[in-house]
Amino acid sequence: MDYSKFFSKNLPATVDMPQGLRADTEHIFSVTNAVPQLIDAGAYAEAMSSVLAREASSLAGYPGMKGHEGLRGVIADELQDKRGVSADIDDIFLSDGAGGAIRKIVDAFIDPGDVVLAEEFTYSGTLNMLLGKRAEVVHVQSDEDGMNTDALEQAVRDLTAAGRKPKFIYTIPVYQNPTGATLSLKRRRRMLAIAAEYDIPIVENESYADFRIDGEPLPPAMLGLDDNGLVIYVSSYTKLLGCGLRVGFCVAPQQVQDVLGGGMPSQLATMMIYEYLRNHKAEHVEAVRRELLARRDALLAALGENFPSDCEFSTPHGGMMGWVKLPEHADTWAALDSAVEAGVKYNPGGIYRATRDRNNHLRLTFSHNTAEEIYDGVATLADVFQRGGLFG
Repeated sequence: MDYSKFFSKNLPATVDMPQGLRADTEHIFSVTNAVPQLIDAGAYAEAMSSVLAREASSLAGYPGMKGHEGLRGVIADELQDKRGVSADIDDIFLSDGAGGAIRKIVDAFIDPGDVVLAEEFTYSGTLNMLLGKRAEVVHVQSDEDGMNTDALEQAVRDLTAAGRKPKFIYTIPVYQNPTGATLSLKRRRRMLAIAAEYDIPIVENESYADFRIDGEPLPPAMLGLDDNGLVIYVSSYTKLLGCGLRVGFCVAPQQVQDVLGGGMPSQLATMMIYEYLRNHKAEHVEAVRRELLARRDALLAALGENFPSDCEFSTPHGGMMGWVKLPEHADTWAALDSAVEAGVKYNPGGIYRATRDRNNHLRLTFSHNTAEEIYDGVATLADVFQRGGLFG
C-alpha cells in the first residue's frame, strides 16, 4: 500500500536535517537530556505513591484544561520567588513539555509567509516548527549579552517599511539554546519597549532558568517586567526531572489561552512532579548544578586540550551546552557522518539557522555524558575534525 496519496495536503513542509543525528552513538553531545544519574527511582516512586494515596480518584475523569491545580500553584510560587513574575494559577496551563506549548503557539499564530524574529542562532525544535509552517524566520545579530536590540529594532523597522509585520519575537533569554548567552537586563527592557512601540508579542522560552551553574544571578524574566501584556512565557520540567515525563507550562493572557486550548499532559505525570517538587526541588536543583559544573568543566578542559587555538568557545554559566566556533572553512554538517562512524554525535551550527548556513559552528551538550565520557568523546571528535581538515 502506497499511503502517500492519502496524506493531507496540509502536512508541514520538509525541513532539512542531517541524517547522522538519528544514529546511535557512544558519545551523545547532540541532545539536552536530563542528567541520567540524578533520576532517583526511589524518590520518584515515593512521590508517586504518596500523591496517589491522596488523589488517585482524580484519574477517573479527564483533567481540567489547564492541568493539575496543585502543580500550577507550585509554578506560580516559583515564578514569584525566582523569576520576578506575579502570575495567578489561572494564568498558567500545563503542556506536553515546553515544545508542546510552543507547538500550540506556532499553530495558532503562524500562516505561510509570516515573519518571526529570533536570535542569530535559535533552538532547532522551534525553528523546525516554524519552517514546517512555512514561516520566514529572520535571525537577529546576537552576542554574549543575547539578542542585539539595536539590530532587532532595525529589523522591525525594515520589515514594517516593507509592509511585513512580525507575528512575534521568539527568544530564549536564559542560557540560550544553542549559544548559552543570557539576555542582559538592559536589553530585556529595550526588547519590551520595541515590542510595545510596534505592537509585537514576545514568546519567552525560559526552559533553562533552573540550570544556573555559577556566575552572576539571573535578571528577572521579561514576563515580570512586562506591563503591557506582550509576553507569552514558556518553560519546562523535562530537562530537570526527565525528558520522558513531558511536562512543561505556559503563562499567557486568557485571550491567548482561549485559542491555544490548554496542554492536557498526563495527569499521572503532573501529580508525581507536583509531589516531588514540593519535597525535593531545592536539593534536586543543587544536585543538578554540581553535576553540570563538573561536566561543563570537563568539556572546557577537553576542548582546551584537543582543539587548536584558532577555535573559539566561551564558558557557559548555566544550561547544558557548549558553543564552539571553528575556522570559517569548516563544515560540521558535512563532517557529522564521519563523527558518527567514530562514535560521536553533535549538532552542526546550521540546524539553528533557517538558511542552514554557518556550519563552522557546533553545539556540544554536556548533560548526558559523564566527565570521563566527555573527555574521551571530545578527543575522538578532535581527531575526526583534524583528519577531515576542519582545523587550521
